[in-house]
Amino acid sequence: MRLIFTHACWMILELLRQPAYIVSTLAFPALFYVIFAIPESTNQESSNFLMASFTGFANFGVLFLQFGVGIAQERSKSWYHYLRTLPLNSAQLMFARFLSSYIFSIFAILVIVILALIFTAAKMTALQWLYFTLAHLSLGLVFCFMGLCLGYFSEEKSALPIGNLIYLPLTFAGGLWKPPALLPESLKTISEFLPTRQYGEVLWSIVAGQRIETEYLLGLGLYGLFFIGLSYIGVSKDFKARMS
Repeated sequence: MRLIFTHACWMILELLRQPAYIVSTLAFPALFYVIFAIPESTNQESSNFLMASFTGFANFGVLFLQFGVGIAQERSKSWYHYLRTLPLNSAQLMFARFLSSYIFSIFAILVIVILALIFTAAKMTALQWLYFTLAHLSLGLVFCFMGLCLGYFSEEKSALPIGNLIYLPLTFAGGLWKPPALLPESLKTISEFLPTRQYGEVLWSIVAGQRIETEYLLGLGLYGLFFIGLSYIGVSKDFKARMS
């Protein structure tokens, strides 16, 4: 574990030296929240709902897009070969990357929460905040493995455009930009089966103080298993290609 945490710290330090990464990770979702959510946060119910939506948007963006693109870019550099010589196996290296990504996703979420508490009527009980935090941390794993698939099934130049083609439609169709009730009729049925919609439903239930439907957790669990299997194929394929 000490080696994992050490490697994660170095990865965090590397990203902190890239101002463009920090700005895009923290400022982009916060800017969207300020423009689209704060003006619509007219009462506690709407404020909580939109805070949940845009923190989900931020968490998904970091754990899927930034995580996946980072892996694809790393694979094209000689640094990737050096990492293979370190006294950590592939699983430990991946766990370290998970930790570093979660640090930035937590900060991205925290910026939106602070904005919500300052400029809107968002308010929850201590227990709701606990469930809210645990939901982001646990369900975010689904998007980490989704990012792994992006990183190992795309190349450096194609990862970002492919990632955006997945990220933006999924967040919109999943109801993380605007409530699902306001989605076009053609998207409403499809939306219910998307991981972002199921993720949002869990968050919305928590901030509204309602019971979380089992079907949403089950759906995310199935998506998680699918992406774990797919990412395992991608990692194995990459390892065999570099060994041959």
